[in-house]
Amino acid sequence: MFTLYARRGSGSTAVEALLCEVGAEFELQDVARMADGSVLASYLKINPRGEVPALRLADDSVMTESAAMMIYIADLFPAAGLAPAIDDRTRGIYLRWMLYFASAVYMADLRYFYPDRYSTEVSDAARIKAKASEDMDRDFAIFAEALGQGPFVLGEMFSAVDIYVAMLVSWAPDLAALFVRHPNLQAHYEAVVQRPKIAPVWARNEMP
Repeated sequence: MFTLYARRGSGSTAVEALLCEVGAEFELQDVARMADGSVLASYLKINPRGEVPALRLADDSVMTESAAMMIYIADLFPAAGLAPAIDDRTRGIYLRWMLYFASAVYMADLRYFYPDRYSTEVSDAARIKAKASEDMDRDFAIFAEALGQGPFVLGEMFSAVDIYVAMLVSWAPDLAALFVRHPNLQAHYEAVVQRPKIAPVWARNEMP
């Protein structure tokens, strides 16, 4: 039994969707923000950075970092077939794109929506946001070229990384424009979010 500490529309969305896909038993615990954007002190004992998601495992230990959770869960449920085996030739591709989106796209997204977090000078915010937008355009273009006709990151094989990619794509500042530039990203996105176990999660999290 897992406990997923979550917030609607946040990075917990992909983890929640993956837990549903593999058929895991889990409980959702909403992590509310205070008026000043902070979280309750009790949650800081779970994740000292105050970020969501966090995942409590069956042994009562806690994981943070959504990409790490995705990799762990998919490996923990091999029968679901959502991750290549460690000796599969596509394992490196799978890990590459999981970490690419976690380290490049996710971070650019945060700089775009929360530029004030990345400087001690308020006047820097506009420049930080503009550069983050440029970075996301570049990083999505790199992925779109690699994806080709897909339909999924690993070709015909649907995997956990597709869910993670779809979440990050949904946060694009101008999703409609992104899909015009890269129709294959739209096809990929729709193929993921229309899956029977994922669609309800996307709806609950009010994702586009």
